[in-house]
Amino acid sequence: MYDLFVLGQLMDHAMSGYQLRKSLATMVGQEQTISYGVLYPLLDRLARAQDITLVVENGDKRPKKVASITAQGREHFARLVVVPVTINKQAQLLFQIKCSFLHLLSQADQRTILADFRQFSHYQLENLQNVRDYLTDHPRMVPTDVADGLQVNQLQQLRAQAQADWVAARLVGLD
Repeated sequence: MYDLFVLGQLMDHAMSGYQLRKSLATMVGQEQTISYGVLYPLLDRLARAQDITLVVENGDKRPKKVASITAQGREHFARLVVVPVTINKQAQLLFQIKCSFLHLLSQADQRTILADFRQFSHYQLENLQNVRDYLTDHPRMVPTDVADGLQVNQLQQLRAQAQADWVAARLVGLD
């Protein structure tokens, strides 16, 4: 997942590790940061695989590694971005990353990614409705717990519906 993010970010211009880390937080939210302990080994691995080049530049305070994508890295990005998303706890983040790179893709690839995201969004809505049904039909729970659970479920449903609507609008824009 982070391979895709780094390669996609470098498609437009070279970036330092610090810039890449800030970019991810800006793109998907502050709660989804990547540690430097994960990022720099990833950059080194991508450099060894010849997907990127790393150049150490002397900065004002300390040297910094600046990464640039190679032709091979561009091909690797093109393969990674269209891989279907496995539904797991990272799926939401991966879809957000992919949607940040739609401008780099053909209309057909954009449509494929958005259709996959639409399916995921409907899956989320269905699961949230099942939770709502469960909370509504389980009288053994403490009533205040049920009330709180239903309120949180409503918030989650609103978020998932907004996401589904956004995806649907993007798909219509491609037609």
